[in-house]
Amino acid sequence: MKKTLLLILHFICVVSLWGQVGINTTNPATTLDVVGDVKIDNSLFLENPGDYPQIRDSKLLIKSTGDEILRYDIAQSKYGPINYAQFIFQNTSTNGLQDYDTKISTDNYMVTVQGYYFLEAGTGDTDIMTSSNIHNDRIEGYQIYAYPNPVTQTWFIRAFINNGKFKTRISGVFSNTPIDLYLNLIIYRKGFITKSINSITVDMGDTATGTAPLPAGF
Repeated sequence: MKKTLLLILHFICVVSLWGQVGINTTNPATTLDVVGDVKIDNSLFLENPGDYPQIRDSKLLIKSTGDEILRYDIAQSKYGPINYAQFIFQNTSTNGLQDYDTKISTDNYMVTVQGYYFLEAGTGDTDIMTSSNIHNDRIEGYQIYAYPNPVTQTWFIRAFINNGKFKTRISGVFSNTPIDLYLNLIIYRKGFITKSINSITVDMGDTATGTAPLPAGF
């Protein structure tokens, strides 16, 4: 009993004098320096961790499905919390892209079209216009977006002209042409940093200004 008490007093004195404790090391470099694994049965609190100016190449700590605390390294991960991908659709129909299944799960990911552009197929010519199927002097708009398909439970992409086709100038005359379509997608991993909320429907009452209801939780 006396030996145990002496060891405890000695430990307290060392901590008081030096302010550094080493486990599996005789030369602690910080207040607590542990060489090896650490198991915490309850909670871990970090009080006043301070500012860390180095952001690039930093790592995150995440909890695995087995309740292990691991270092998250995006270089080793199959996906990132935010992913970028460019989809290139070559020789796309003059009608555009009506439906394309990305095979990306709606349960695990959110997909948005961040940007796009299109060129004449094969030539890279930018002399492309949208032409109406209904009337020669009508300029149709187009729709480019990603949407969840409830049947396949995957994300689909659309990029088409309303009642029209893509045309290019050939010998001074605009003719139907296929295009090379470039879509830039942002793919967010659900359950990491993103959370989807219910759709917000606003009746504008035929006015140009208004106020939408605040989404729940904001």
